[in-house]
Amino acid sequence: MKLDVALQRPRLVAALACFVLGVVILAVAMLPSATAQNPPDEALAAAELPTDEPVPPADATEAAPRELVVYVSGAVLRPDVYRLPSGARVKDAVAAAGGLRLDAAAEQLNLAQTLADAAHVHVPSVTDIAALAPAAPAAVGRSAGPLDLNRATVADLDELPGIGPTLAERIVTRRTEAGPYTAVEELREVTGIGEKLYSQIAPLVTVGPS
Repeated sequence: MKLDVALQRPRLVAALACFVLGVVILAVAMLPSATAQNPPDEALAAAELPTDEPVPPADATEAAPRELVVYVSGAVLRPDVYRLPSGARVKDAVAAAGGLRLDAAAEQLNLAQTLADAAHVHVPSVTDIAALAPAAPAAVGRSAGPLDLNRATVADLDELPGIGPTLAERIVTRRTEAGPYTAVEELREVTGIGEKLYSQIAPLVTVGPS
C-alpha cells in the first residue's frame, strides 16, 4: 500500500505543475486582449474629455462697453470733442456741449439717433438754414419798377395780387382789341376788375409807349 502512495505522489505533483502552468499560459494569453480593449490612446482621450464648466466666448472682451469720441459743432454753447458712453444719442452729445443756442435749428436734428465712434454732430442755426434755402426765381420779363401794361405778358400780369390767369388774359385781350393802354385807369374797363382790385394793382403798373 505504501508503494501505491509513493507511485501516486509524482503523478499528483505533475498534475499540479500542469495546472499551474495552464493558469500562467491562460493569463499570458488574456493580457494582450485586455490591453487591446483599453488602448493607451483611448485612455488618454478619455482623460482629455471637456468638463462641464462653461467656456467664455471668444468675443467677450469685444462686447464690453466702450467709450465714444464725438465732435459737436454748430449752434451749441461749447463746441468741442467729447467722450460719451457707448449707446449715447445725439441728445446726449448736445447736452455734453452745453445745450443748444437760442438760434439753433433743433428741428433739423434727430435727437434720438444713436451715435457711433468718431461721429460729427453739427447743429445748424436758423441763419444757416435760411442761407441754404433756394432764392425765389425772378419773374421772366419783369423789371424792377412797375409793370408796363403795353408790354406785359399774360404770365407777367398773373403775378399781380388778385390777378389770376383769366383776368390776365382779359387785360391782354383788351390791349389787342382796343389798342394800347393810354392810362392805368383804363384797367377799369376790363371785366372783373372792380374798384377794390384796381386800387391794389394800380400802384404796381404803368403805361409806357406802345
